[in-house]
Amino acid sequence: MVSTEYEANRRSILSWGTLAKLGLTAAFFVWFYLIWTSTDELDRRLNSTVDPFAVAHDLQVEYKLEVQEWKNLLLRSSDRSSLDKNWRIYEQQYRKVAEAAEAGLKQSDVRAINVKLQSFIDAHKDNFAKYQKDKEMFAQSGYDPRKADENVRGIDRPLLEILEAADDEMQHEKKLINGRMIAKVRNQIEQSLMALILMTLVVVWRAKF
Repeated sequence: MVSTEYEANRRSILSWGTLAKLGLTAAFFVWFYLIWTSTDELDRRLNSTVDPFAVAHDLQVEYKLEVQEWKNLLLRSSDRSSLDKNWRIYEQQYRKVAEAAEAGLKQSDVRAINVKLQSFIDAHKDNFAKYQKDKEMFAQSGYDPRKADENVRGIDRPLLEILEAADDEMQHEKKLINGRMIAKVRNQIEQSLMALILMTLVVVWRAKF
């Protein structure tokens, strides 16, 4: 009778011990998964192909192409037909830049960045009107590229400076966001590691008793 009762208690202890080991093993893999997903999510965000803070940099590239299209217009236009053709090419690039700037303004919620983007949008429209006026003066002057270039020389420089300042603001904001994100993930990993260490100690000490 005593032996039977002893065996029952022993099986009960073994059963609870098995359950405890299974529980600790499951918890171990859960915490390991949390660490893995935390680092994986961080890597995904830091290496995302869609960078909302690249707007100003991309605008600089596209705006320089727009300025180049204007120069191409002056060099390649010798009559009304070629002027109209080259103006359409220039205007297409202008529209591309204008739409990209508007889209960048809508997706940003940082006031310092928005102020600069809005300044660029306003100045960009003003410059377009100046180029439009200069185009007609260019035709009336007999398609003299040097005179037409003098009329609008340097008007693109302030816009590039605005975009450079906006890019600096965006990169600063990106560093702040990435810093907060890295700190959050590091904190999650540290908490997970502490939990794993505690679980390991529990398993080790249970094995000794």
